[in-house]
Amino acid sequence: MKQGIDYIKLNEEQLKKLHADLLILLLEVDRICKRYDIQYFLSYGTLIGAIRHNGFIPWDDDIDIQMLRKDYEKFTEVCKSELDTSRFFWQSQKTDINYNWVYGKLRLKNTSYIRAGQEHIKQNDGIFLDILPLDNITSNKFKQALLVFICKVCRKILWSQVGKKNARSLFGKVLYKVLSFIPRKVPILIFEYFAKFDNKKESSFLVSHNTFGQIYKQEWYSKAIWVQYEGHAFRAPIGYDEILSMVYGDYMTLPAVEKRHGHCYASSIKFLDGQKLSLNK
Repeated sequence: MKQGIDYIKLNEEQLKKLHADLLILLLEVDRICKRYDIQYFLSYGTLIGAIRHNGFIPWDDDIDIQMLRKDYEKFTEVCKSELDTSRFFWQSQKTDINYNWVYGKLRLKNTSYIRAGQEHIKQNDGIFLDILPLDNITSNKFKQALLVFICKVCRKILWSQVGKKNARSLFGKVLYKVLSFIPRKVPILIFEYFAKFDNKKESSFLVSHNTFGQIYKQEWYSKAIWVQYEGHAFRAPIGYDEILSMVYGDYMTLPAVEKRHGHCYASSIKFLDGQKLSLNK
């Protein structure tokens, strides 16, 4: 659970509303990808939900998708003309100058989902779906560690706008305050260079620089299979069992009751139907 920051605890009805709004976003991604032959993969808790529940994990509060970098960049480009901008917003470091994450979010307009502790960040705040690019990476363990470390440092610099207010220790707040003075474009350029460093080379491995630097086998993402999710068919990586086992261990066993909670802690939410939730009320 999030420590030191209060957040909204969704009841069953509210969680269902969030799931319904998130599904709208997933269906839009699927529509665009089908039309333009873009490969995507359900990932993380969303992938577990598809395999174990044929839909959302009952207590989950987000959707994650992975794309190989070439598909991610194609999706980004296609969104400029294909995305229904009356309903959706494609958020990246280029489309939102206050957005400092290193992956894109598809946002649902006329909604709001403000993360607890990030109220001061004046970015587009609609309910969102994460799209996480995967990059080639060398098989050399030392070089892998070096690339992952450099990208992690860049993410920390970009996160400093949040960390300077929410770090758990005074030292952390001071450190992030100092890092927050580094011009935004510097860590972005460094991250982009090193994240994509091996993309023009043949490689048996992929890396997720946008989260925890997990290293995957390329073969696990060599094909997509179709899985059921909330009554629809979506793409999943053919190596889903190896991927989920590596990240989560025994992912088919339900976690202990006290661990059955989401991870996107919000202080304010507005659903598409107009209902608003806030800690201030």
